[in-house]
Amino acid sequence: MSPDNPPAVLFFNHLDPTGRSGLAGDVLTAAQFACQAVTALTAITVQDTGVIEEIHPVSEEILDNQARCLLEDISVHAIRAGGLYSPDHASVIAQIAADYDSVPLVLYLGPQYASVIEDSSDDEIEALLLATWETLIPQASCVVVDCSYLNLWAPEDEHDNENPIPVVLEAILAAGAKSCLSLFCPSPDSAHQHILLEGGERSSAFGFFPLAGQSEAGDMISAALACELARGAPLSLACEQAITYAHKALADGRKLGMSKLVAQRLQKT
Repeated sequence: MSPDNPPAVLFFNHLDPTGRSGLAGDVLTAAQFACQAVTALTAITVQDTGVIEEIHPVSEEILDNQARCLLEDISVHAIRAGGLYSPDHASVIAQIAADYDSVPLVLYLGPQYASVIEDSSDDEIEALLLATWETLIPQASCVVVDCSYLNLWAPEDEHDNENPIPVVLEAILAAGAKSCLSLFCPSPDSAHQHILLEGGERSSAFGFFPLAGQSEAGDMISAALACELARGAPLSLACEQAITYAHKALADGRKLGMSKLVAQRLQKT
């Protein structure tokens, strides 16, 4: 792609008004990777840099209409899906991914905020998990999962209290995902390591990342990964570049308010 015609990435995500995560952060990450961000809003949050107080999901009709309006107008080179707050969101994105199956889909499974939604029930959260596993994971080119939150996405029949992480990661591939990038996997020396799993026995490990526990890290890595794939990078290299980018952005983070640091997503090259 020439600088005058950058690759476009479609981001499904919530709107975080602080820019720590969500669509505001996705736009900055896309700019850093010389991509054009186009966006489909899943929810509006009421929050500061520390706490989410309210989440207001959009309807599935609005989400579907907005995404398809963009896709019928703009040639999109990758899709990143995050910020899922209802089973209908998962189903809408899965159907779009199926209709545009030549476009790589990066699915991010991080903090699960569905319980923050007013009047949300356990049955509705379970329905979101079921829709994610049955309709969305099978469409994914790469599922990016933050192991800090893995138990929030694990179906009950995949739980293993003694060694839960490998079981769930294997289940993601068995469900149909082409690959899985697991972030912050505990390692023997108590550091955190990222591992890319692909079909069969292939796997790659990426360096240690001392900034675990920052909820926007996986959001940022998955956004950068989608941008790198849109630019034509092979998966392993795209993962490495995305992790390196997020590490630096978080290390250079700054306080805008009284709570958590905001990553420096725009960096000098």
